Amino acid sequence: MIVGLLWLAVILLLGLKVIATLILLGRPPEARLATRQGRRLWWATKITPILAVPCLILVAWIEQDRAGLVVYPLLMAFVLVAVPIMVWRRFGRTA
Repeated sequence: MIVGLLWLAVILLLGLKVIATLILLGRPPEARLATRQGRRLWWATKITPILAVPCLILVAWIEQDRAGLVVYPLLMAFVLVAVPIMVWRRFGRTA
């Protein structure tokens, strides 16, 4: 039951990321962050992996998936490094 809910959370979160990314890529670059909706979509593309990867780690732990317990923490480390860099790049230029 809990594993199914965690997988559902992962699917919904990463689906939100894909949809937000596609919407943002459909806009001209100068208009992507011009509206409140654009800024929310941009943040959605950054926050959703931070929320989804711990769910993956928990699923791997519950299912005793050794490969997942190795790969998913590495993915989380990447996300925890890449997301702040992307935020800094975006807002470091505009500040």
